[in-house]
Amino acid sequence: MFPKAALALILFAGLAAAPALAQEEPTTGPRLETLAELAETLGEAHAIRALCNGDTDQTWRNYMQSLLDMEAPGGGQRRAALTGAFNRGYRTQSSQRKSCTPDLRQVEAQIAAHGRAISDAIAKSYLQ
Repeated sequence: MFPKAALALILFAGLAAAPALAQEEPTTGPRLETLAELAETLGEAHAIRALCNGDTDQTWRNYMQSLLDMEAPGGGQRRAALTGAFNRGYRTQSSQRKSCTPDLRQVEAQIAAHGRAISDAIAKSYLQ
C-alpha cells in the first residue's frame, strides 16, 4: 500500500498534467489522427506541385499553414505531429517521383480529392 502522502502526490501530479493534455487534444472537433491524415495528404500534393511547378508554388503548403493556424495555433506536440505528417507525405511522394510526368496532374487531382473527403469529415466533426 502507498502511504497517503505518496498517493496524494500521484493524484496531484495527474491533475496538474490534465490541463496540458486538454490543450493538446481538444474535446470537440476532429481527432489528431484525422488531422494528421489531412496533413500527410497535403504534403503529398505539395511534393507533386513543387516537382511540376517549381518550389515557388506554395499552394498546398499554404493550406497546411492554414491548418496549423486553425488546429494547432499554440504549437506543442499537436503542431509537431501535424508538421511531421506533412513532411512524411512530402518525402513519400518525393522518393517515388523524380520528374514531372503528364500523369502527375491526375495523381495530384486524386490526392486533392482524398484531402477534400478528409476535410469534409473534419468539418462535420465540428457540427456534432
